[in-house]
Amino acid sequence: MRKPVQKLSLSGAVALAIASAAFAQAPAPAPKPAQGDPAKPGAPAAGAPATPPAAAPTPPGQPKPYKDVLKDAKAIPGYFTLHQKDEKVWIEIKPDQFDKPFFFSANIPRSVGERGLFGGQMGHQYMGSPFAGSHMAKWKKIGNHVQLIAMNTEFFAKAGTPQAQFVSESFSDSLIASAPVAAAAHPDTKAVVIEGNALLFGDVVGYATQIEMAYRMPFAIDARNTSFSRVTNTEALTSLQVNAHFAVPKISPPPLTPPPVPTPPPPKVTPDPRSFFVGFQYNFMPLPVEPMAGRPADERIGHFTVDRVDYTEDTSPKVRSYVVTRWRLEKKDPAAALSEPKKPVTYWIDKNVPEKYRASVKAGILEWNKAFEKVGYKDAIVVKQQTDKDDFDTMDAGHASVRWFTGSNVGFAIGPSHVDPRSGEILDADIGMSDVFGRGARRLRAEDTAHPLEVATAPRAATIAESMGYRRGFLACNYMGESAQQLEFAMDLLEARGLDMSSAEADEVAQAYVKDVIMHEVGHTLGF
Repeated sequence: MRKPVQKLSLSGAVALAIASAAFAQAPAPAPKPAQGDPAKPGAPAAGAPATPPAAAPTPPGQPKPYKDVLKDAKAIPGYFTLHQKDEKVWIEIKPDQFDKPFFFSANIPRSVGERGLFGGQMGHQYMGSPFAGSHMAKWKKIGNHVQLIAMNTEFFAKAGTPQAQFVSESFSDSLIASAPVAAAAHPDTKAVVIEGNALLFGDVVGYATQIEMAYRMPFAIDARNTSFSRVTNTEALTSLQVNAHFAVPKISPPPLTPPPVPTPPPPKVTPDPRSFFVGFQYNFMPLPVEPMAGRPADERIGHFTVDRVDYTEDTSPKVRSYVVTRWRLEKKDPAAALSEPKKPVTYWIDKNVPEKYRASVKAGILEWNKAFEKVGYKDAIVVKQQTDKDDFDTMDAGHASVRWFTGSNVGFAIGPSHVDPRSGEILDADIGMSDVFGRGARRLRAEDTAHPLEVATAPRAATIAESMGYRRGFLACNYMGESAQQLEFAMDLLEARGLDMSSAEADEVAQAYVKDVIMHEVGHTLGF
């Protein structure tokens, strides 16, 4: 049975409408507290949310908030502020640090130990490496990406001139590395951070080229097993040391038919020939605020030089100029015939130098003070000994140094330097000294120059010079071969006289040889 429809008269409808309106205007009664939960003083007002609303999620493609990314990270103040947490390091860049030139360099504190791949080496172009060792660099921000740019300093014109514009349009800079912005800008300083792992865990220096030259195998950097081994930060230097893993999937079997030219074998000095680690020391350092006055080179004097092309004027047919590389020395007393410098050239003897040779190394360095006295400087060079208490690595850009290294198939010494390309001022220098100079020259002659494969792969003075862009015989150093011959003669003489190689006479020869080699390499790091 259908339920009858209830009908409402007109007067009843009007009355209901008036009652409804009155009820709507009346204030709603306060809700009663739940049974057993009486209202508490200070409770939120009725209808208010119990917890604050959740923060809006980060839009896709945008970096996370600064405080969220760096939560629990330790801030390390310095030239570029660093933040470190567990295995990650972030580099903080302030707005005024973008597009501002600074000094960037890379050195090789550890390596494989054979065929030109040696530790304790200052980065420079030799044996096919494309990396020059140091650059005048800058940070450049492109949207949410940061680039580390090597500035083209060879070609230039006076800033602010039309010539400067067409030069910048004609010659390109180079990209060293890049990384995405890891966090939104700091709300107060507007600084941004990038992840150092993303920036520096690639083959920044092109070391794979040198590895391929040595082994003719496609070793590549393995970022997953690469890590930071040291972080140093001061107002004068930000330095990050990377322990980079290089690997190859497999070792190819030897060919069935021997090729006309012997193929280099896989690495012999590593536990597994498919894997090894290389250390890279990356240095970020402010450039001198005022560039040192450049000194024009004289081709009659044997200086290393920096050459640049100046397009500011067209009144000279020769646009390329040459300035010598040298340390900045300024007298404390300009009027004195002999004065100490305001800042001497300081060489650190690395703690890895054997104790029995440290005195000879120091003597070889200080011998150059006699030359500087001739031009009016007293104690232009000082020597300091690094100890276990010194918290720095001599491969950073803040310490000129002498380091020992060794290799399974070669022995040599080398004295490169890094300079300010604007003026030729030497900013850093690291002498690499092989232990072969203490042991003697027989091993050098018997092992390094006898086997044709080793001759083809080990660095030689002419090879190094040519790979740095010099003609054969021009600026090539013949000292290693000549001094080895002299030492070989001395050792043969001692042996003919029946003297033991551990005798006092033999030690005196070895100490003199070490001093002589150090004197020679210091000369290179002084710009000669």
